[in-house]
Amino acid sequence: MREQNTGKTVRFTLDPANPPQLTAEQRQRLESMRDKDIDLSDIPSQAGKPGWRPGLFGAGVSDLRRAALREGILLLDDDVVEGFRKIGDNSPQKMNAVLLEYLVSHRKSA
Repeated sequence: MREQNTGKTVRFTLDPANPPQLTAEQRQRLESMRDKDIDLSDIPSQAGKPGWRPGLFGAGVSDLRRAALREGILLLDDDVVEGFRKIGDNSPQKMNAVLLEYLVSHRKSA
């Protein structure tokens, strides 16, 4: 079979309010898929671009978060740590004091 240019252009606009319906087979496949099974190899690297954080779209982040919650470890965003660094005190003690002050000021009267 040979390619032939018919001059016809197919245009499709996806309406997010009315997405195409999945077949039962597609829905079952989607529901059984784990995050680590998704092939992201065709997505260009975002490293170094604004808003990018290491591990944001990579495998293992959910495992890290689960382990941190299990151990009672607080994971801080880079912008929070950078904010404390800019005001001159990025020590864990200062961050803890700020969180404690927030809790005391927002404590509901019993």
